Amino acid sequence: MVKTPANPVSLLAQAIELSIRRGIPAFAFRMPGDDRFYWGACECDALTPLPEGVASRESAGFLFAPFDPTQFPRFFFPVAPQPVEAIDLEVLNQWPGQLLDEEAVIPDDISYEAYEKEVQMLVEAFSGGELKKAVLSRTVTLPRGEVPDNQLFVRLAEKYRSAFVSWVHLPGSGRWIGATPETLLRYDGRQVSTMALAGTRKAGTAAPWGEKEKEEQQIVTDYIVAAFHTLGFSPEVGERFTCVAGQVEHLCTPVSQRGNFGFDRLNGLLSALHPTPAVGGYPKSLAREWIGRVESHSRRYYGGYLGPVSPQEIALFVNLRCMEVTDSYLRLYVGGGLTAKSQPESEWKETEAKAQTLLSVINQKDKTK
Repeated sequence: MVKTPANPVSLLAQAIELSIRRGIPAFAFRMPGDDRFYWGACECDALTPLPEGVASRESAGFLFAPFDPTQFPRFFFPVAPQPVEAIDLEVLNQWPGQLLDEEAVIPDDISYEAYEKEVQMLVEAFSGGELKKAVLSRTVTLPRGEVPDNQLFVRLAEKYRSAFVSWVHLPGSGRWIGATPETLLRYDGRQVSTMALAGTRKAGTAAPWGEKEKEEQQIVTDYIVAAFHTLGFSPEVGERFTCVAGQVEHLCTPVSQRGNFGFDRLNGLLSALHPTPAVGGYPKSLAREWIGRVESHSRRYYGGYLGPVSPQEIALFVNLRCMEVTDSYLRLYVGGGLTAKSQPESEWKETEAKAQTLLSVINQKDKTK
């Protein structure tokens, strides 16, 4: 009797459920514009903490890094991603798990009034002249509904084809699901590339971009180009265009250079880029200092980066439009870039629009016959 191949989505759902239930480190993703889902899992003692800016020279795997590596570890899953059709549930079920207590998510979302004060603190900091831009984020915490992780992941992949869609499980440190529009670093052996993505407004807006958004995006572009030059690259800067990402759109400028580069140079570029002014601010160290002083929550892995890597190829994306998932809560992280021209009400509305990327799939009603 010929065994009927398992449906890929069903197989992925079983693998995700098994990983959560048994405490096995695992990840799943869908590349931008692709139809295929990829999966990887490893035994608990194989999950490797790495210092900042280090990628593997020897093996393929998956990187998952925090916004601030001094506060949370940067993990490497030392397993090559495979198409979900190749998942072996029997092997997965034989691995020893790590059943740790779920890390509590404290629902301390701030009010608009508190957010307004945070914006005003940063706008006042700009008046000193040293701080040029800072990204202020907030959280939106919801009670966990009945929709399982795998269904949220698949819904995001179906709705946002141009995004890098991911699910990551760190036993004892939660799970993360996201659909990010922003590339941090891609390399295919022939070209290294990134993007300056900043400035936000409602998708489909007919009016020209405002000066605040153009200034914000130019800061990111200038920073990225300078990082390339500092490390001896001579990048090509593409034309700025409007990039649609769910309910919002951004200004985007591609930056790239052709060539075959060693991992030392690529790691140096990665360290120089992260966090770009699109998620941190400018100057980098001063912006990070102000973020830590003003924000009332820990960003954890929001604003970090993630993606598959191998000796031949790197594909890392900024962890935006993401949510931290536990059995009790879904916690969304959303942010916006502030400059001296920022107004609290418009910045709050921007974060609400970005939250809709995730809320639209959380609240989605499945079609019934």
